[in-house]
Amino acid sequence: MRKALLAGALLGVIVGLVFVNHDTLRLSVAWPIILGIALWEVIGDRGSRGVVAGAAAIVGAFVGWVAFAIPAYYMPTTNLSLGIVTGIAVGLIVAGGLLARDRFPLTAMLIGFGAFYGVFQPLWDQAPSNFRLHGFENLTVVWLGLLLGILSTAVVRAVVEGVRVRVRVKEPAVQPAEAPTAPLSEIMEGGAGE
Repeated sequence: MRKALLAGALLGVIVGLVFVNHDTLRLSVAWPIILGIALWEVIGDRGSRGVVAGAAAIVGAFVGWVAFAIPAYYMPTTNLSLGIVTGIAVGLIVAGGLLARDRFPLTAMLIGFGAFYGVFQPLWDQAPSNFRLHGFENLTVVWLGLLLGILSTAVVRAVVEGVRVRVRVKEPAVQPAEAPTAPLSEIMEGGAGE
């Protein structure tokens, strides 16, 4: 129970600081950090899979960016074209995640995709031409927010669960004792070696 309270308090402080200082961090939106924290289980014991979760979330956000890029550059900019490309992108993410199994977490890819989609869709709804102006900027904001959440979670898990450093101590080789050369009867009578 103490571990859960400590983890909640630490992550709450981190999120609060990011939300208060989001302008200083150059984040137009700060909520993707919460999605990064949502990867708590994917990050694994003591944050050992934080790099894998981060990479998967980054890939998912990039696929979200591509889902807007294709209609912006190569298709009519309609909700139909965006819907078709988005459906195909999500299908590819799910298929890739299922094939990769635990090596590349599906959850992290979908969270990254959803984060970019959530940040950018209001701008797309205003004008699809916003993709050319703000698409890459929003992608970097999502990446930064997700990575802050994932890094925070990995560090908090390491602190809360207590990282143990394994130190290998080389033990001296034990030499077996030399076998006695005298017969057992002499050893028993005290005559060994006399």
